[in-house]
Amino acid sequence: MRIRTIPFLILMVLFSGTAFAAELPVFYKGIRPLGMGGAFTAVADDENAMFYNPAGLNGIKGMGGVSILNPYVEASKNIRPFYNDVKNVAGATGTGQSALAAQLLEDWLGKHLHFRAGMFPNVVMHNFGLGILGQASFDGEVHNPLGINTLQVRGGYDLALVASGAYGFTVMENPLMIGVTGKVINRRLLDRSYSTSDLVQQNGIDLNNDLKQGDGLGVDLGAIYSLPIFLEPAFGVSLQNIGDVNMGAAGKLEQQLNLGAAIHPPIGFGKVLVAFDIVDLTSQSGGDHDPAKRLNLGVEYKLPVIVILALRAGLHQGYPSYGFTADLWFMKLSYAYYIEEIGAYAGQLPERRNMAQISFGF
Repeated sequence: MRIRTIPFLILMVLFSGTAFAAELPVFYKGIRPLGMGGAFTAVADDENAMFYNPAGLNGIKGMGGVSILNPYVEASKNIRPFYNDVKNVAGATGTGQSALAAQLLEDWLGKHLHFRAGMFPNVVMHNFGLGILGQASFDGEVHNPLGINTLQVRGGYDLALVASGAYGFTVMENPLMIGVTGKVINRRLLDRSYSTSDLVQQNGIDLNNDLKQGDGLGVDLGAIYSLPIFLEPAFGVSLQNIGDVNMGAAGKLEQQLNLGAAIHPPIGFGKVLVAFDIVDLTSQSGGDHDPAKRLNLGVEYKLPVIVILALRAGLHQGYPSYGFTADLWFMKLSYAYYIEEIGAYAGQLPERRNMAQISFGF
């Protein structure tokens, strides 16, 4: 398989669930939580609750919503120029192609690449959520072991059936919500390095052999405790991927404990939400123990006008994030910008990412 196959890698590989470099591994990131810096454990009042904290489904009144078609795309700033360089190499032949491939690896040495795309059609209502996740992504970086440039790729795709249930009752005269999520995951994982010769040889890239397959069953538990006092504080906890989700050759999702808090400051017009999270409290996920990488803070302001507009901002791992959603009843347009730390500690290797999503439903 020649270099012309590499564009397909960019379009169809990864969400391995394991992190490339030292990025904290997360099974799914929703565009609304990302705009809020990733702070969502004590909020969880929409379809994202199935991934962040299923207890929040108890707070949804009646039919929460049906999303029929909701494609999303996320990319780091390097993806487009890298893809253009790959196309140039793919269009060459013979020794010229080999030279261009070698130059491509030289030019991109040490630069990280990230791409993610997918869809999550779902239905959520009071105490229940059901959805099907299809997600693909790509993470790549050129390394130079022993003086030889190689493109290290970690990628694949996930298909998952996700179902969540919740229940609410009163504890000490205050509402307590609990919830559980079950997910059945089918994964294809690509995790290997390619040299210049691999990129240009006939069978240098063989996805049939390089992609590893695995299946897993995961369970998440969550709870949210609210106080009906000034600021309406809520406190959330979620334990994700209990006991790890082992998918054999396709890797695993590690257990993760998250804590969160949220308040609702009163204002005269619209609604304001402020949230704070500590994710992976016990440092069971990823390859580091840096506490700063596990802190998220976010705020959301919903402005009720003809077009319902929600504005968001936050701090994710100490870096700024922001986003918005324009709700046109049958269609939603959403955007989020955030920075992900791919180094061993916050402030080492920040990567800027943009995400956009369009949703059709009711």
